Amino acid sequence: MTTAQETYSMLENKSLWATAARCHEVLAAEGIPHAVVGGIAVCLHGYQRNTVDVDILAQREQQDAIHACLKAAGFMWQAENHEYRDETGIAVHFVIAGEPAGRDSEVRLPNPSDSDVVQIMEGLPALTLARLIESKIACGEGNLRRAHKDFADVVELIAVHGLDGRFASQLHKSVRRTFRRLVRHACGES
Repeated sequence: MTTAQETYSMLENKSLWATAARCHEVLAAEGIPHAVVGGIAVCLHGYQRNTVDVDILAQREQQDAIHACLKAAGFMWQAENHEYRDETGIAVHFVIAGEPAGRDSEVRLPNPSDSDVVQIMEGLPALTLARLIESKIACGEGNLRRAHKDFADVVELIAVHGLDGRFASQLHKSVRRTFRRLVRHACGES
């Protein structure tokens, strides 16, 4: 199986992987709990797809420490876009633990300091498959403009991992019905 790092190399996007690894190194050196989410996490879990930014889950109370350590490491804060940028121009976005995973969602983004929701993959902390799928569905349900991308990620993860409807028991009850529907789509059923 091709690793996520190899995928980004093949897609001529090595700088994205380097930015994610550098963010992790900077945050880990300061003892700041965090996890990769979004497209990089999807790729780490086996669906080879490209992305243009780094999405990181962190705790609200760590925001000042995150800002200080990223600034010291040369990342530039872009207030108008609510993102950091490294010297290559790669955007780094933070999502906050405890916030809704999607508009009006019952699903809350998990705490990255909880070892049950984060696993180390290719040297990066990433959401577990269940928490990633759960957050992708909640985000897609809350934003029609994102639904196609988030649901497509979930369908591909279902196919890559051979998941079936039983996996829904590992997800928040509010997204189980959508997950089962996406399983049917992944299996070619309507």
